[in-house]
Amino acid sequence: MALQTVQATSRMERARRYLRLFLRDTPQLNRLIRKEESDNELLDFALEMTISDWNSTSPHIDRIDIQNYPSLYLLMHGAVIQIMKSQGIYQARNELTYQAGGSSFMRFNKSSYYMNWMINLSNDYEIKKRNMKIAKNITGGWGGVASEYDRIGFNW
Repeated sequence: MALQTVQATSRMERARRYLRLFLRDTPQLNRLIRKEESDNELLDFALEMTISDWNSTSPHIDRIDIQNYPSLYLLMHGAVIQIMKSQGIYQARNELTYQAGGSSFMRFNKSSYYMNWMINLSNDYEIKKRNMKIAKNITGGWGGVASEYDRIGFNW
């Protein structure tokens, strides 16, 4: 996604800040690693993947970008799902169990935690995304039919 306007850049920066708050991903709260777990590039990628997910899911209505994404809730949950997938793949790829001096150690053994969170969030996200897209599609047809989904999420 090319950020072409000052408004789009500002909106992406705000979305990144909100995402970091939602994830509670700060050096102060990450006591074991003492840094942010997800860098800005990963957060931006997760946000772009969420926007792409919206645009590639039927019904295909209007093309959405960061400036007019219809729901902050869906944007944050979709981006967290993308981060959980990415971190889960990373954890699974680097998982290592080893023994030394009669003790057993596991390194990078959090892939199942990431997967469980991702599945938990995905169920709610997909239902809400589908309902919102269907309502927008109905609203846009034949001059419009009012829907409660048309009044939420635009002012973040």
